[in-house]
Amino acid sequence: MKKNSWLGKNLGKLIAFIVLLLVSLLMLTPIIWGILGSFRHYRDFQSNSSQFFPSWDAFTFDGYQELFSKTTYVEGQGNNWFPIWNWLFNSLIVALGGTLLYLIIAAFAAYAFVFLDFKWRDKIFYFLIGTMTIPGIISTAPQLINMSMMGFYKSLLGLIAPTLGGVYGVFLIRQFFVNIPSDLIENARMDGASNLKIFFKIVLPLGKSALFVQGLFGFMGAWNDVQWAQLIIGNAPRSTWTLAYGLKVISDNSEAYESITLALASAVISMIPILIVYLVAQSKIIEGVANTGIKR
Repeated sequence: MKKNSWLGKNLGKLIAFIVLLLVSLLMLTPIIWGILGSFRHYRDFQSNSSQFFPSWDAFTFDGYQELFSKTTYVEGQGNNWFPIWNWLFNSLIVALGGTLLYLIIAAFAAYAFVFLDFKWRDKIFYFLIGTMTIPGIISTAPQLINMSMMGFYKSLLGLIAPTLGGVYGVFLIRQFFVNIPSDLIENARMDGASNLKIFFKIVLPLGKSALFVQGLFGFMGAWNDVQWAQLIIGNAPRSTWTLAYGLKVISDNSEAYESITLALASAVISMIPILIVYLVAQSKIIEGVANTGIKR
């Protein structure tokens, strides 16, 4: 009776756990296959393409050695140079620098839309929200022309500048700032605090969870961006590429290199910074997602 009673009470949780476990396995299977494949010799792919785990005699670090070597010889193509450290550094500049700059702009804008009273404040905000419905492909050509006119073509600045005008981050941070009790702001103003002091001493510390969430989204978007990077730095010297674009080039030519392990190794390398950022900020991200948009 006790066993039946326990099963009856926890049947829903058990089913939910099994479903989530199966979904997690489905999502993790390609990642695990990619990680294992990065240590697999390309001849093993040709002879045992349907095999999930590499055989022991096919285990190799060749993909990583080729990726980090100064030159890699490819039959029919000569020597190919993969400046992986340059790509990593460039990606960090674009992703980290662009994210920090955008967080500053978005946080100030969100503060203005919540705590400052100016003409047409709500109308301007709703207009900005409306622009989110415009497909990004429509603004690609104008943005490319703007970057060229500003001298940012074939430059990392051309990857950072267009991201600074995003609306989604302003919306997300504003929704969190709305939950901050207005009494705190009014009391600070009565004590003679300026808007800058209120922003840095009260609003920013209370809204750091939302900043972590938006920071992760922005970092991931900039780190994994390929389409815009191809337009801006595709014709630039190889040393100025980002890791995502370099990975695309390697993947597109993996057949010519006769080694898919090279493409998989570069994919594994590109995943590491994202995992580190997520693990470090995991608790803040969950808190920010849970609290954003909830009235207290």
